[in-house]
Amino acid sequence: MIRALATPALAALFAHGAVCQEPTTPPPAAPAPTAPAAQAADGTWSEGFGRATNYRSALANAIEDAVAKVKGIGVARGGGVRSRLSVVSQSKEGDQDGWFDGEADSEREWVQQQIAGFVLAYEVLDKQKAEDRQWEVKVKAKVASPEGLDATVVVDLQDGDLREWQLERIDEQDNAVVGRERGEFAGPKIAEYLRNSKLVKIAAKSGGVQTNAQSAVREREKAGQQLVPSHRVVITWQPVQLRSLIEKPNVARPTAGARPEFLIGASVQVSVRVEDLIENVELLDRTWVVTGDAKGMPTERKADYVNAVVDKAKAEVAGAVFFKLKPPVVTRVWQEAEGGEWRIEAAIARRVAGPYRSFALGNPGSLSSPDWVTLGRAALLDGNDTTCTFRLDGVEDPSRIEPAVTEVRPLED
Repeated sequence: MIRALATPALAALFAHGAVCQEPTTPPPAAPAPTAPAAQAADGTWSEGFGRATNYRSALANAIEDAVAKVKGIGVARGGGVRSRLSVVSQSKEGDQDGWFDGEADSEREWVQQQIAGFVLAYEVLDKQKAEDRQWEVKVKAKVASPEGLDATVVVDLQDGDLREWQLERIDEQDNAVVGRERGEFAGPKIAEYLRNSKLVKIAAKSGGVQTNAQSAVREREKAGQQLVPSHRVVITWQPVQLRSLIEKPNVARPTAGARPEFLIGASVQVSVRVEDLIENVELLDRTWVVTGDAKGMPTERKADYVNAVVDKAKAEVAGAVFFKLKPPVVTRVWQEAEGGEWRIEAAIARRVAGPYRSFALGNPGSLSSPDWVTLGRAALLDGNDTTCTFRLDGVEDPSRIEPAVTEVRPLED
C-alpha cells in the first residue's frame, strides 16, 4: 500500500501568520499601531453598540462593534469573525425556549461558546426596544490579544477521502492496453490540510457536551451544546488514474529481459461544494481534473509519482476551499514610480494563485450591510510560498484599497 506524506511546500501554503516578503518596490513601512491603554495581558475590554430588528442580531452587531474598536474593521469584518457572529445572529441552533432575551445563563454560555475565539468574555450593559421597535444593545466585551485571537471558520466537513489508484498499462509496440492494476493509497486527509492552516476548525459529529447526574447544575445546563458550523464543505474524490508505457523492443539492442516501463501520466477528478449554512447559499460547486506531470518515471517509483499527484490535488482543493471561506487580503499597495502602474501584495501562495488568470478586488461588508463592494480587477505578476504581487486592472480609485481589509478573489473566466 502506498503511503504519502504532506510536503513542506504544501504545509507552507496555508501557514498561519506567515511573514510576507518584500515587494519589488516596497512602499515606506507603516508605523506600528499604538497599544490601547486598556490592553491587558490576555485581552482588551471594549464597548460596542448594535441595532437590529431582533435582539440576537443587535447583540451580534454590538459584539462586532466592540471587536472593531480594538482590532479594526478589517478583523471585525473578516471571514472568521463574521462567520461566528452570523451564527449568533441567525443560526436556528440558538432558538431555544427562554433564549435571546439576555436573561438566561445558558443563552449567554452558548453565545460565548460561538465567539470564544476572539471574545474572551462579554456582558450586556443595556438592551431596549426603541420607538421604531428596533432592538438596541450595548455590550462590554473582552477582545482577545493578538496572541490569543482565533478568527477561524467552523465547518462541517464531509470528505470521502482519496484512497485508491488505478493503473492502465499500454504496450508501445501495438498501442494496446495490456493490463490494469489497482491499489490503495494512504496519506493525510484533507481535514489535516485544513486544520494545519490554523484558519479552519472542523465541527465534531457528536451530539455536543456530555454531562451526567453528578455534574454541577451549571454544567448540566450545557448538555448538548456544541460549536455550530457556519459552512459545510463536501469533497468527493475519484481514484487516481495512472498510465504507463511499455517500450517497444529495441531492434538494435535486443534483450531477453522485461522491456522498460515508465509512468507517462496521471490524473484525479474531484468535486467540491462549499455552502454557507447561515445564509443558506451555495458558494462553490465545482468538479475538475488535476493532472500530474508526465515525468517518465519508472514504474518502480509509482509511490513517489502518486504522492506528487495527490499532493498537488489536495493543494488545489485546499486553495479552492480557503478562497471561499477566507479570501486572502491585501497586505500592501503602491505605485511604480510617478504615473506608473499600481500594484498590490496579498497574503496568498503562488502555488494557489497560479491556476487563475485574473482576480477581483473588493471590500467585505458587515453584518448590517453584507454586500461585497467590488473595486476592480488584478492580474498576477509573481509570488512565492507566502505572498504574491498583482498589477491593478480597472481600479478607478486605488485609495479605496485598504491593507488588511480588501480581499482578493479568483475569477473563473
